[in-house]
Amino acid sequence: MMKKIVAFLTIAFLGLNLASAQDYGSMPDKCKENISLYRSYYTQKSYADAAKYWKLVYRMCPAASERSYVDGSNIIEFLIKNEKDATAKELLIDSLFLLYDARIANFGKEGYVLGRKATDMLKYRSSDAAAVFATADKSYNLRGDKSEAGTLVTYMQAGVLLEKKGEKTPEDIVALYTKISDVIAANKSNPKTGKYYEQAEESISGLASPYLSCDVLIDLANKNFESNKENTQWLENTANLLDRKGCTDAPIFFTIAKKMHSVNPNAVSAEKMGIMSLKTKKYNDALGFFNQALELATDPDKKADYYIELAQTYSSMGSYAQARSMALKAAGARPGFGLPYIIIGDMYASSTSCGSGDACKQKAVYWIAVDAYAKAKAVDGSLTSSANSKIATYSKYFPTKEECFFIGVKEGEKVEIGCWINESTTARF
Repeated sequence: MMKKIVAFLTIAFLGLNLASAQDYGSMPDKCKENISLYRSYYTQKSYADAAKYWKLVYRMCPAASERSYVDGSNIIEFLIKNEKDATAKELLIDSLFLLYDARIANFGKEGYVLGRKATDMLKYRSSDAAAVFATADKSYNLRGDKSEAGTLVTYMQAGVLLEKKGEKTPEDIVALYTKISDVIAANKSNPKTGKYYEQAEESISGLASPYLSCDVLIDLANKNFESNKENTQWLENTANLLDRKGCTDAPIFFTIAKKMHSVNPNAVSAEKMGIMSLKTKKYNDALGFFNQALELATDPDKKADYYIELAQTYSSMGSYAQARSMALKAAGARPGFGLPYIIIGDMYASSTSCGSGDACKQKAVYWIAVDAYAKAKAVDGSLTSSANSKIATYSKYFPTKEECFFIGVKEGEKVEIGCWINESTTARF
């Protein structure tokens, strides 16, 4: 039976042409009848019964419906799961892979379908990691930033398997991680699919972790700099990765940042020069570079990062009002961005001198700091844990009723906080 399944799929595949519309073959009524029959069993999850009618559809009218290919992969996977004979199971796996090729031949969408195929190849034939990687790589090259989250995980898994077999280098894995991370970054903010890319990011970071310590990254950067110092893409990718992983204290980061800016001054190189200046406490230089990055940037999402870096620079200088202004601009540039409010809350909490010597007013800054942390987690759920930790810490320092009694402040009343803050909050004890 299994040989027959593979045989009929092979025959169907060899005779296919790309279809631009439904083609019910030479016996359209019979084709539609078998589609209806297999779908009836399929929707009841009676996959074994659905299989015999589904096979007839592909024998008679393989270009009738793309839906039949999706259903067919689920039917074959059901048969694989329930097949006890090892030889028959392998034949079924072959037929599943052939089905993906037939789908591409009939309905196109090659990059998308190859991504799905690669995931099943990893599932059923992980021993052939080279074939899995090649399929995922082709899917990536066709889809680029539109690559599915699951395909990206498969791509990374296959790369790591090849590195463990000695067929790829650690440098290859770092390069693979870099380009996959760029795709994830381009999709995480999508309201419909962003959560899947966030899940993929967690899996991929775990796979790549052994290759991404600062020691490893710095060593690779040092080793490869001379041969890549005129390669703007390498410079940018390496600087971004060192930055992302917190390895910006390394001399090679400064070397790359300077080279980037001299070879091709742009928003990214200006940002890296700003980071370098901030690290060395050259605050005015940092402000200049971050502002240059803003002027050169066209992506609102990246502008949010540059505003945050300006906020951090002003904060380091003690210029809290300017820092808050930059943080709020960051929040405006990227919807759902909670970090600006964490930064603002931290500055409020450190400003007890704004209380003019009165214990109630001095400690009132903790009320408004907690307000900022609450806003952070309200707009950005990923910051809930961090915000709650800060809220728990600073709530302990709220002023008491006794301290506020002497200046007539009661529960629930508005309290004006002066100084650079110049905002109001609600008293609570």
